[in-house]
Amino acid sequence: MSEALLAALLALASAGAPSGDAAALLARAERVRDAFPEGVLTIRVTSWAPGQPAKSGRFEVAVRGREKSRLKFLGAEDGGTYVVSVGNESWLLLPTSKNPIRVPASHRIRGGLAVADVARTGFADDYDAVVEREDDLDGRRCAVLRLSARKRASVAYPVIRVWVDEKEGLYRKAVFLVASGRTAKEATFDAYETRNGTLVLSKMTVTDALRPGTTIVEYLDYARRKVPDAWFDPKTARVD
Repeated sequence: MSEALLAALLALASAGAPSGDAAALLARAERVRDAFPEGVLTIRVTSWAPGQPAKSGRFEVAVRGREKSRLKFLGAEDGGTYVVSVGNESWLLLPTSKNPIRVPASHRIRGGLAVADVARTGFADDYDAVVEREDDLDGRRCAVLRLSARKRASVAYPVIRVWVDEKEGLYRKAVFLVASGRTAKEATFDAYETRNGTLVLSKMTVTDALRPGTTIVEYLDYARRKVPDAWFDPKTARVD
């Protein structure tokens, strides 16, 4: 066999391997996101920007699968505010307005936390993945995957890079890119915990690149329960 032919075969083999490996890595990492299909979470979001004091707030997030979510503001200053997401559509409900206001997935809830982060975009469902390289991140060996949005997927970011812990199969970091290729934000998945026998994310840090600032999201409570259909209808979501 000639050296040129051998080189070509090796190139084909290496080109085909990452795609399959990426799909398996992504599917394994998604298990944490899929482990809580329906219920209510309580989160605390703390954000700060250069020259500004830190702001903290608590939120109740009701979810059903990946398609439906309702975020309720629990703070005294913004009580009565909700964000409802169904599929690719989201609405902001303000106590001062009778009618829901349609908002994009990039709409910010607090600091670097956007509607898209609460709506729980499915990486495995909405993106094609390839392995770009390997990297050591905080002492962990990670596969770095490049995720490219599928043609018909309606997502906030066309390209995402994720670091998946090869040993534990967990997301450790994600970099979100806008259409121009510029970094919009970075997220680190800082801590996971087992609660009621289920492995869940307990802390995430978001660093905003477009509007400098840092946001920490703490997942305080996960409660499995049936969620009323009315909570996911912007016309009735205010009724608890």
